[in-house]
Order: sequence, then C-alpha cells, then structure tokens
Amino acid sequence: MPPRLSLRPVGHRSSLYLRNPVIERSSVCFFCSLSPSSTISRRPRRKSQNPRRFASTAAATDRTVLEPRKELEDILLELQKHAANYVNLSRLQLALNGLRQKPGNESIRVAVLGLTKSSESSRTAKQVLKLLLADPLKAEEEWERQVDSHDITQPMIIRISADPPSQELGSLSLATKGSLLHVINISSATLNGHNLELLLMETNPFVSAQEIRALEGFEDSVLVPTVDIPTSNTGRHTPITTPVHKALLVTDGILGAASIVSMPTLESQNVVTAAVNLPEYKPAETSPLLPFTPIDVGTASIGLGLVRKDLKNAIEFEHLWFQSSMPKLVEWLKTDIMASQEGATKQPVRELIASLLRNTYGAIESEKARQLGSSLHSTSVPTSLGTLQSSLDDWAESAHTELQEQLDLAFSSRRWRKLGWWKLFWRVDDVGMLTNDIISQRFLPASERSAIFLAGRMKEAGVALGPFPNPSTADENGIKPSDSDPKASPPEASPWPVNIPATRRYLQAETIPALQALAQKLTVQTLGTSGLTTALGALVYASTLTTTLYEAGAVAALGIVWSMRRMQKQWETARTFWEGEVREEGRKAVRGVEGVVGDALKPSRGAEEEEKVESRGELDRAEELVEKAREILGRLK
Repeated sequence: MPPRLSLRPVGHRSSLYLRNPVIERSSVCFFCSLSPSSTISRRPRRKSQNPRRFASTAAATDRTVLEPRKELEDILLELQKHAANYVNLSRLQLALNGLRQKPGNESIRVAVLGLTKSSESSRTAKQVLKLLLADPLKAEEEWERQVDSHDITQPMIIRISADPPSQELGSLSLATKGSLLHVINISSATLNGHNLELLLMETNPFVSAQEIRALEGFEDSVLVPTVDIPTSNTGRHTPITTPVHKALLVTDGILGAASIVSMPTLESQNVVTAAVNLPEYKPAETSPLLPFTPIDVGTASIGLGLVRKDLKNAIEFEHLWFQSSMPKLVEWLKTDIMASQEGATKQPVRELIASLLRNTYGAIESEKARQLGSSLHSTSVPTSLGTLQSSLDDWAESAHTELQEQLDLAFSSRRWRKLGWWKLFWRVDDVGMLTNDIISQRFLPASERSAIFLAGRMKEAGVALGPFPNPSTADENGIKPSDSDPKASPPEASPWPVNIPATRRYLQAETIPALQALAQKLTVQTLGTSGLTTALGALVYASTLTTTLYEAGAVAALGIVWSMRRMQKQWETARTFWEGEVREEGRKAVRGVEGVVGDALKPSRGAEEEEKVESRGELDRAEELVEKAREILGRLK
C-alpha cells in the first residue's frame, strides 16, 4: 500500500504505533454503544496517584475539554428527552458515545455500502474494502479470503487493532450460532491505534434528488443503515440501526454512475462520498463537479499482486495504484480519523453532532411552520363553533320533522295498504319487497345527506369528527357481503356519522325478515284451520243422518271465522308494532347523530389554544437546546 511504502521504512514503528496498547483499552465495540447499558453508564474517572503534581494540568483540562463535553452531553440528553420526535435517536446515541470517550481518541465508524442497483456492486465493494486495508508488503492474509467468500447481503464488521482477540477470526457471531453476521479483527500498519471500525454491507437504491425530503431520507439510509440480527433458529431477524460517522458508496458501471448522479448531495464530501468502478474511463484530471470518484479496481488489484510477488515491482505498483485513483479513497478514509493534537475532538465526531443539530433544528422549524399554517387556516375559515351549533340545531329540527312527515306518508300510502290482513293470501311474498321500498325511500334520506354536508363543514372548520365504522351493506335477506365472500376486505371507516344508514340496515336486515316470516306463518295457519274445520263439517254431515247441511256449514264457518279473526288481530298488531319500531329507531338515529356532532363541538376554543401553546412551548424549549448545543460545540476543543 503506497502510504506504508512512502511514509516510513519497513520495520520502523512510530510513536503513534507504540501507543496502541493504551489506545486499545479505551476502544468501544461497534454495537456495544447501542445497548442500553452503554447509554446509561459513565466512564469512570482515573484517580491520580499524586494529586498535587497534576493539579494544575487536571484543572486546565477540565476547564477546556471536560466541562464543554459534559455540558454538551447533558444538552443532548435533554434533547433526547424533550425532542424525541424531532431528533434521530440512533445518531444521537452515537454522538453521546463519542462524547463519553477520551478526547482525540473517539471511535470512528465508516460504512462501505454496495448499491444493489448494480449487479457487480457487491463484488466491487468487497474489492474496494480489501484495497483500502491490504498491506502491499505482506502476502494475502486470511481476512482477505474471508472478505472474498463473504455474502455481502449479510453485514460484516471489520475492526482494526494491533492486538486482535484470541478467538478465531471471522467466527464470532453477534446472535445465535450459525449467524452470517461476522466480526473480523485485522491489523493495519497505518490505521492501528485509531479506533477505526468498518461496516461492509449492501444497501437499497435511494430516492432521486427531485423527490420531497430526499436529503433527509438519503442521510437516514446512508449514515444510519439497518442491520438484520438473527434472533432465533427459526430464521427470524430483528432490524437494528447502526449509525456511522462516514459512508462510502460503491457501485459499478454506467448504470451505477447514473444512480449516484440522481442522488442528493450533502454539504460535506468528507462525510459521504461515492466511488464508481469505470475500468475504461481514464480521465487526465478528475473534475471537481463530478459527484463521484471514478476508480479502476482491476488495475489496483493487478498492481497489488505484482508488488506482493516481488518488491522490485514497487515502481510499477505505484504507477498502477495512482492510475486506479485508489489513493483518493485512502486519503478520504484517513482524513480526520487521526488525532492532530492531544485532547482535540476528532472532526467526524464534530461533524456528526453538527449534522444532528442541523437536522433537529430543521425538523423543529418544519413543525412550527405546520402549526402556523394550521392556525392561519383555522382563523381564515368563516365557519365558527357558534355557526356549527346553530346548523346542528336546524338539522335536528328538520330531521325530526322529516321523520314524522315521511313516515306518515309511507304508512298511509297505497303501497302500505296493499299489506292488509285480508290481502295476505295473494301478497304474502311481497311483504319484504314493499317494506324494503318504504324504508329505502322514506327513512330520513334528506337528513342523511344533510348530516354528511354538516360533517364536511366541521372538517373545513378544523373540528375533529370520527372516523365512524361504516356498516356493511346488506340485501333484503340480511346477507352481508363479508358472509358470502370470506376474502372480502372490511369496509373503510366513514368521516361522517353513520347512525341513520346503520339504523336503516338494521331495520332491513332484522325486522323486515321477521315481519315476512310472521305473514307466511299466519297465512299457513289460517288456511290450515279453515281447511280442517271445513273437512270436519263435511265429515259430520256425511257420517250422521240427523245433521243437516246448514249445521255442517255452521261448523265450517265457525272455524273459518275464528281463524280469520285470529289472523287479522295478530297481523294488525304486528303492523302497528313495526310502525312504532320504525318511528322509534328513527328518533334514536336522529338523537345519535345530534349527540355525536354535539360532543365534537363541545371542546372549547380555550382548550385548543392551551394545547397549541403547550406544544409551541415544547418546540421553543427544544430550539433553545439546539442553539445552546451549537454554541458549546463551537467552544469544544
């Protein structure tokens, strides 16, 4: 690797390399900071063996470094508590983890993401990762072969440290046994001791720059990738967000370059950059307007293979290496991850906090604008609560009047008279049809339309109403569509009161079938009784010599009259009861609509204003915290 060949001779160890054991003790695992314990615990203070000797130095450090970091940490915790809906909690936890580490030795996490839009992006991403970390003075190492054989659809964690753990590399699983999520510990001569962790995974294509809120979605997708952690042997996975400080997007070919160009761009190229493998593209000088870095992975791999075979090929390796444009990615990876001076916060940590505060401030301002627009809209609408209450009173009066007048017309109409008791013998099958027509045409049709119109006026005025469960339509036999078709989806909720249509369908599905069944039962009973008494009179007349025809006819007439009288009494009673039930259910429906709308109009304007003032106060408090955090971040060393 050119940095190792050019910066120092083989076998020499710099002072930074010699400090590795001390630095490694303060490193933090890639996922440990996301656990609850890491967010609650505090880094223990080291007790000085000689307080008098280091008193002045410790006091100066506390004033210049520790106090701003602790104050900034407290403010971020306040933001997490009071503005949880406006801040990205995953990035916030990563920022808190950085502030709790030793200044200048924070853990930096970099994601190498292969775009799934290109078929070769996965292989290219693995080759780019190998070229970024490979040592040209060593033969191919075991971790490189593991990266080659790894399925990029499952994330891989690469930790760079001088002293890797004793367990077998690549065998560590964060979940159950057999998980495809691996952690590999490698040693890099130029990157050891800087707490660098890399995440290799595949990511979905992103939205275009023309879409609404594309920048926010782009940051969430790139800087907060989601890792699926296996939770059981059944194959179930739990998505866990893994925030990073920097991200490198890797794709291949012209289609990959087109997808990169369509993405929104961030303010700082040091945070998110893109590389496209274009082997046949040999620019003399890269244009600064190009949103990605064109690289040639094949040329870089050939050069690495040549220098590993023989060190005499170092010049040719250097030529191929710079021709592939890989040094630009290496420089981007190493930028700001090494502490420039003692006690200075690393730049990626500062950029993470600044980006977090900027996005939080934007979300707060958007919510304020939304509330202001809603308030202006509500004040510009001419409809007031008093007008709506007056409209509700007028509607209730007209609905009761319509119910009385329409049902009087219905029950005195020729159609209802067709169902007289003595006409049941030839109209018994028309009971359901005629009564359904009466309910459909005369049961509050105008009041139902007026209720829908009133609900629309309430929505226009900003008064919350509903939603209400939409009753399923039923035919005249009371069969619902969901009963006949089990796969039918349930009806959607209605934004207006459904008391009237629900009552109408109840009458059609429950009362009319019962009335139809009673008419058929009375007809059969009357005909049966009349037939039996007629047969009895004929039998008496034929079996005895003293019985005259008039006496036998009297027996038959008695049975016919008795059965007809019973039919008339029961049928007229049933008709009168059904009329009263229809009227009563209509009154209940009108009172139900009146009660629902009245309850919606009850909340006073003072309660609404109090709620808005409280919400505005929370937003102001969150905005003050963001401004204070920005001021402290500017003072942070």
